[in-house]
Amino acid sequence: MDAPEALREFLAYIVANLIDHPQQASIAVSRNTAGAVVYRVQLAPQDVRHVIGKNGLTVSSIRSLLNTAAEKHGIKVSLRVGAARDFETEETPEQEQAREEQIASE
Repeated sequence: MDAPEALREFLAYIVANLIDHPQQASIAVSRNTAGAVVYRVQLAPQDVRHVIGKNGLTVSSIRSLLNTAAEKHGIKVSLRVGAARDFETEETPEQEQAREEQIASE
């Protein structure tokens, strides 16, 4: 099993234990222009809050774990979390962070 797939399974395990509707969750894997592996976690709208957490602390912790595991394999990673509708248009990292902060404050 290659590193991106191993990290995807690791991420799937973490996320599945935080959400109420795992059957509606999916993780897409791609690469960005900088060569980093991008994980897009698409969830049911009501599960997004569980993964992002209050003030974004949960998603920040997940990112830290994922980055630490990726460093072990010598790769760079990026994590995006949202409902399926959130991925219909491309967001800049700043827009994504603003959206996560809004969800976390609700």
